[in-house]
Amino acid sequence: MNQPKAEQAIVNGIYAAVAWLILDFGLLLQVHGEQTLSFLVSRPEMAASAIIVIACIAGLFYKSRLASISLFLLFLLPLVIRAVQGAFPSTMFLLFSLILLYFFLTAVLGTFNYHHLKTLNRDTNKPD
Repeated sequence: MNQPKAEQAIVNGIYAAVAWLILDFGLLLQVHGEQTLSFLVSRPEMAASAIIVIACIAGLFYKSRLASISLFLLFLLPLVIRAVQGAFPSTMFLLFSLILLYFFLTAVLGTFNYHHLKTLNRDTNKPD
């Protein structure tokens, strides 16, 4: 993966994270309607997870490896826990989840490749 492809993978990860956040808020609005804000206040872990996702999106703008890994794990772990508990999602939700997981994984690979290539370029441009 070259540097422009790594940067594009990171940008795609940002788009996937924003789509995930919008979908979660949309589903929350659909279920709770006007009481969405009071529901978020009564369940601070949901508000905290949204803030963490927003912070990870900001971290991806700076090509942070930690932010990309955090986003990937924040999305993957609840899916794995639900699957272990026997609560399998619908086909459409599973398809959407796999697509987002693909973009989060490519963002992880993109951040690592970006920093690796940046280090290589810095080392090759050093005068002897």
